[in-house]
Formats: sequence, structure tokens, C-alpha cells
Amino acid sequence: MDENIGLENLCGKSLFSWIYFHHHYIVGKDNHFLGVRSLKNPMDAWVYQEIIYEVKPDIILEIGNKEGGTALYFAVLLDMIGNGKVLALDIDHSPFRVEHPRIEMITGSSWDKKIVQRIHDECKGLKVLIIQDADHTREGVLRDLRLYEKLVTPSSYFVIEDTIEGFRGFVFDAANRYRTFLRPKRDTALQGVEEFLSENNRFVADRTREKWILTANYKGFLKCIAESG
Repeated sequence: MDENIGLENLCGKSLFSWIYFHHHYIVGKDNHFLGVRSLKNPMDAWVYQEIIYEVKPDIILEIGNKEGGTALYFAVLLDMIGNGKVLALDIDHSPFRVEHPRIEMITGSSWDKKIVQRIHDECKGLKVLIIQDADHTREGVLRDLRLYEKLVTPSSYFVIEDTIEGFRGFVFDAANRYRTFLRPKRDTALQGVEEFLSENNRFVADRTREKWILTANYKGFLKCIAESG
């Protein structure tokens, strides 16, 4: 645990400094669900349970799984509403630590043609929610959005994670974690989201899902508002 954690050390900092601190030093290092590491901002996790309850998806496609803590979280939520399964897609499942009857692992790249076809076949005619927490480059995000956006049903979501890293001021600086209002990181998920929204009118950035402010998914909760053409 970081020696500087604690209200007395953070109360004089800006809100953006809080976001920065928790993103790098808590969520990225010391956050767990039922004992399994989960790289998820707890505020966003709360929003996810609201979305899952409202949408009641048949399938949650999670692109990028790490140790599986978030896939397990989704599976437990689906247990509670009595419907759905998690398709846990990752290029490498060697760190994956969980088993659950509602989790189906798919190992490989999200842009592999056989995997794309398999996922489209499994999701056909079903209510689908997608979370992309894998390649956070502009091209990686655009690729996944374009490959899978037609699976997302109206009123459901395609969530792109860690878009906060494209926000003006978000810079990783181990020497001074509270630096703000610097040049944003180049080649970001946020850039991919903004380009996608400029070319696709089926989705809007649902800013109401950022109500807790401390989010990793700035403009990243993309709500589907129309049927696929």
C-alpha cells in the first residue's frame, strides 16, 4: 500500500489529482473482487451493476480480462439477476484465475477472423453488452468498435475503458503524481472513441454514467440508440 494514501495526504489536492492517484496507485495495484485482482475503478464498477440491471444482457463480451476479477464480478451480477453469461476474450489467459459457470473463455486476438465470426455467431439475436479493456491505442479501440458494434442492441452499451488517459492533464509521472494540466498522452483510447462517434450515429457518449466523476471511462460509456442497419 502506498505510504501517502489517506485523506490527510489527499484533501488539499485537486479533483483531477484524486482521479490520477487512484487510477495509477490503487486500481492498478491493489483492487480485488472476492480475492481476485480486478483493474476496475470502484465507481465504474457501481455504474456497471446499474447498467447490467437495466439492460439485463444475455451476453457480456469483455475484451481484455487479466486475472479475471472483473469477469467474475460480472458473472456474479448475472447470477443475481438470473440471466446471461460472460464471454471473456483475451489474447493470453495464462494470468486468468477464475472459474464460474457463467464465464466462457475465448483465447485469441479480438481481430482474428475466426474469433470475430465465433462471437458474432454466439451473440446473434441476443441482447449484448460489450466492455473493451484491452488495446487502448486509437487504432486498437477503433478496430474493436468497428468489428463488434453491430452486436450491441439498442439501450445497451459498448464501453471503452481508460479513456481518461486521453484527458488533458493525465500524464504518468512517478516523481510527481499530482502534476496536472499537461499535454495529454498521445495515441489514446479517447481519440478512438471520438473518431468512432464522428462516423457512427448509432452511439452516443452517455455522460450520465460519469455521475461519480471519479471515472476511468471519460466519454467511454457509449450507449446504442438505434438498430443496426
